[in-house]
Amino acid sequence: MTQTIVNLTLPIVTDKIDDILAAYPLYEYRQVFAVPELRQKLTAYVLARLPVVYVTMDSGVACDMTSTGHCYSSEQHDQIKQLIHQGIDALLGRPETWQRRPSAERAEAESVPSSWFG
Repeated sequence: MTQTIVNLTLPIVTDKIDDILAAYPLYEYRQVFAVPELRQKLTAYVLARLPVVYVTMDSGVACDMTSTGHCYSSEQHDQIKQLIHQGIDALLGRPETWQRRPSAERAEAESVPSSWFG
């Protein structure tokens, strides 16, 4: 069989992001991070700050992996959770990243004269 390189960190991070956003007290956070681009930015934020764990496996076994959580200690799981919360704060702290409109829509809105003053 052929060997495949498997990233064990990515599924752990995405599962924890899903869990944290599902339990977040404000529904707006879940709506904001339902946007795939922002979800990817949050995932990238966390992955950039973690040591990534890779293994090589037979390609048939790699597809059947369900539990990869044992690859990290409980302290590292806590660190992942903390990084997710920091990433949420960092991304929401910059409103231009999550409240922006496409540039074409913005250009059309800016070129329309206001009828406010008659």
